[in-house]
Amino acid sequence: MPSSMPSYIFGQFGRLHRNNTLLQSAVRSLSTSLKDTSPEQKLDKKILKVAMIGAPNAGKSTLINQIVKRRVFPVSKKIHTTRCRARAVYIEDDTQLVFLDTPGLVTSTESKKYKLEKEFMSGGEDAISEADLIGVVHDLSNGYTKAHLDPKVLRLLHLYKHKQSFLVMNKVDTVKSKRYLLDLADLLTGGNLDKPAANPGQLSEKLVAEVIRRKSYWEHFREIFMVSALFSEGTDDIRGYLLKSAYPGEWLFPKETFTDQTPVHLIEDTVRAALLDNLPQEIPYCLSVQLEYLDLHSDLDEASIVVLVGCKSSRVSRLVIGLKGERIKAISAQAGAVLSDAFQKDCDLKIVVSTILETAGSYSMLTVCRTAIC
Repeated sequence: MPSSMPSYIFGQFGRLHRNNTLLQSAVRSLSTSLKDTSPEQKLDKKILKVAMIGAPNAGKSTLINQIVKRRVFPVSKKIHTTRCRARAVYIEDDTQLVFLDTPGLVTSTESKKYKLEKEFMSGGEDAISEADLIGVVHDLSNGYTKAHLDPKVLRLLHLYKHKQSFLVMNKVDTVKSKRYLLDLADLLTGGNLDKPAANPGQLSEKLVAEVIRRKSYWEHFREIFMVSALFSEGTDDIRGYLLKSAYPGEWLFPKETFTDQTPVHLIEDTVRAALLDNLPQEIPYCLSVQLEYLDLHSDLDEASIVVLVGCKSSRVSRLVIGLKGERIKAISAQAGAVLSDAFQKDCDLKIVVSTILETAGSYSMLTVCRTAIC
């Protein structure tokens, strides 16, 4: 590949080398619309903070997106799409719901295997300590685990049993027998619902571990919901339940806010999720994703975005690009559609695939895929 690049490539979307001033200006502009510093503080307001926890790929992000009616969190068929704890905000009339989405609960072994951030080990617990209500999302499509709660979920429920919780049995579309759904509900709750805790005090880690070994259910759930988040079945019931559970209090975010994520994180995570969906095995976990350019066009209902995807070898770069560029086009189209829904404006997304030259510490440009999402 020639070391110099044709000038017309750069002319199509401006300087691809990071322009910190322009990028930071764009981020500040969009952050102003996403996250104001003066939340609503009227006395007639209601608030509820909900922590959604569950095993990896249980469908937490999909569920929250359906409840807030906006694709705030990235979603992928592969595990570990959510990389850090983030909030989604839903407002209806005088009530604000704040959802604390967390990375799927993992072991230290899983964290090392997928090169996950430290957030994966503590995100769930941090969210619960902040929340008013705990939502447990349980995956019914997994034949090995659908009849019992994940031990990591049970640990958190026992440590924070003074907080109310509800169960979401997700992916009911994968269970053919409706009678079996009722049997599963009994197994996951021990045949009880909203059972008062015998010992509401704090338990030690050692005692919690002993209890989890004896039972794999939780009998203190306040409510059970059977849903298919992917097809938006049953999610309206959850939203209604949460709105009724809200209590008088000041809002945490202004009315226009839908997430506390920065535009940079939202864009990069969305592209990362599309890579996870379209690339085989563990390849997407080894790619770097960086926002290179962002122009919000504040006076227009559109945004121009350039994202750089870095690969460690030319072989991986060719795999990401695909035959005749078809794979990177699909990735760009998928991510662009999600961003258009999240920002509520048309997003012109361009993805640049490059090979990282580790010895030189620089990038060798391979191709440019330009896709406008209209």
